[in-house]
Amino acid sequence: MGGRPAPGLPSTTPARPPVSVFRTPRTSPGVQEDALWRELVEAERRGQRRWTESWGFLKDYDPMGNKKEQEQLPEHVPLFSDTVPHSSSQVVGSRLATPLGRGLVHMDFAFVAGTRRNRPGAGLQPA
Repeated sequence: MGGRPAPGLPSTTPARPPVSVFRTPRTSPGVQEDALWRELVEAERRGQRRWTESWGFLKDYDPMGNKKEQEQLPEHVPLFSDTVPHSSSQVVGSRLATPLGRGLVHMDFAFVAGTRRNRPGAGLQPA
């Protein structure tokens, strides 16, 4: 029990404990969350750099080991698509020209007629 490690895998500790371990009464939870977020982002960047150094050469070669040709990008790329609707209202509007859309518009017109404003008859007009 005393100073001897438990049998099995040796325990390892990180070089620097995470920020969440350091709880001081002066820091607010928002500051701790921000520090933890920054630490996580930095760890992600370190991993990305490490991958590029170790395995980045793979992106230049195909599975057979032949060097890939660099794909030429177009000079001008339009910001908006010509085929995909830009907003949710265009998504709905683009489908109204189909037979199903026309049927839905017809049913909407037929079933919602009772809630539309109607001009009162001649007998109900003010004098």
